[in-house]
Amino acid sequence: MHVSLHQISKRYGAVVANDRVDLELRSGEVMALLGENGAGKSTLMKILYGFCQPDAGEIRIDGSGARIDTPRDAMERGIGMVFQQFSLIPALSVRENLALAHPKTPWHIGRRASRCARGAQRLRALAPEIDPDARVATLPVGQVQLVELAKVLDLDVRLVILDEPSAVLTPTEARRLWALVRGLADAGVGVVLITHKLADVEACADRVTVMRRGRVVLSEPNKDLTRARLVTAMMGERAVGEARRPDGAVRGHTRIWVKGVTARGEAGAVHGIDLRIAGGEVVGVAGVAGNGQNILADVCAGVLPPHAGEVIVDGDVLMPLHLPGAAGSRVAYIPEQPLRNAVAPDLSAAVNLALKRVRALPWFPRKRDLRRDAAALMERFDVRPPDPGVAVQTLSGGNLQKLVIARELSRTPALVVACYPTMGLDLAAAAAVYEALFDLARRGSAVLWISEDLDDLLRYAHRIVVMFQGRVAADADVAGLTREQVGAWMTGAGEAVEAAA
Repeated sequence: MHVSLHQISKRYGAVVANDRVDLELRSGEVMALLGENGAGKSTLMKILYGFCQPDAGEIRIDGSGARIDTPRDAMERGIGMVFQQFSLIPALSVRENLALAHPKTPWHIGRRASRCARGAQRLRALAPEIDPDARVATLPVGQVQLVELAKVLDLDVRLVILDEPSAVLTPTEARRLWALVRGLADAGVGVVLITHKLADVEACADRVTVMRRGRVVLSEPNKDLTRARLVTAMMGERAVGEARRPDGAVRGHTRIWVKGVTARGEAGAVHGIDLRIAGGEVVGVAGVAGNGQNILADVCAGVLPPHAGEVIVDGDVLMPLHLPGAAGSRVAYIPEQPLRNAVAPDLSAAVNLALKRVRALPWFPRKRDLRRDAAALMERFDVRPPDPGVAVQTLSGGNLQKLVIARELSRTPALVVACYPTMGLDLAAAAAVYEALFDLARRGSAVLWISEDLDDLLRYAHRIVVMFQGRVAADADVAGLTREQVGAWMTGAGEAVEAAA
């Protein structure tokens, strides 16, 4: 299968997403599509998938002009896409979601139906730890991503588009994904890998295309490229700053005490968690997906009430959904799925940015004041397009993440709970988010930072807490820690360790 896009242009109001883009996609090839947030990568691929229509340009498949008006048209031509924002139905099982992906699924789906059986078989090869009968709502975000991938691959596609597929995967899951991508290419399937991670490129790409400001600025074989050249192509001549970890010597008294907390949610449970975080301290939380990290985050953010124990913020017990002035109003929360858990998708950026200070606003805030404040935040955190009136559901995944971060990190809270805060962000944006996060720590905030990037945790955190089967398997200062030691605790192979009091 050979797909060519000729002079594709797409504009959203004053914003040019794609500007006369030419691109070639070939069977048996993995093409990595890189670029900073808002460069136009996802828009271009959504046009190919029929999710939106170009303002100008042409798509050709195997030499003939092709009209792709809807995703169904794309699927009938053998083109599948895994979006950065998930499309599974949370209330249904994994097996049912896989079956519903087929164009002619009957109203009744038996457990032994051929479509269900084939989908489950695909899933076992990709992620053997996922129970096909589990409800999607109970899965951690990394496993949801793998189900999305299995759903598309089950359609026997000839070209598959993966939008940031490794953004929420553990290192083990990412390696499995890379092997799968290479296997698809070896079987003759074309793969487009939209990514910000240079590790993805190095692991499995044959060719690299870089977009910047809606245009293709580089397209060459991967073997001819270096990291430095890729970064320059992505970011232009702008230097990518390096975040600085807050000085451990300035850590103050305990601001957050997670005191004997036991809690259960749809995604799992935690048992007897006892954890203290000082002002100015960055505590990283590591663990294989599904071991309670996100339940801990929800409890600390006041979203999920504990069954036992309590969270104490500056001496006050955190009361979920309590009135402002209680501990809950002093917590900033960046959840793992911002579109689902952090914004009102149909409302404007200006309204979403004001949500955390609604009770501090006048009864009838002036629209121009909301837009002025939103514009300043969007400029500070480089949210594109910088339009306070844009509906947040139209933003790219990276820019949606930056919008949530702009709202949460623009205050000085007692506690910041950050779940994968740089997910889907380009190099410069990730560095800026880390710097904003660590600047709050320098000003006295306690930071609970959940991540699956062990290198970043070891580089920036003061302490690392490792979760295993809903309990704290280790709590240790990063000095002297290695990836191997943390990895052993994550799999339950290491001896439990507690930080010195």
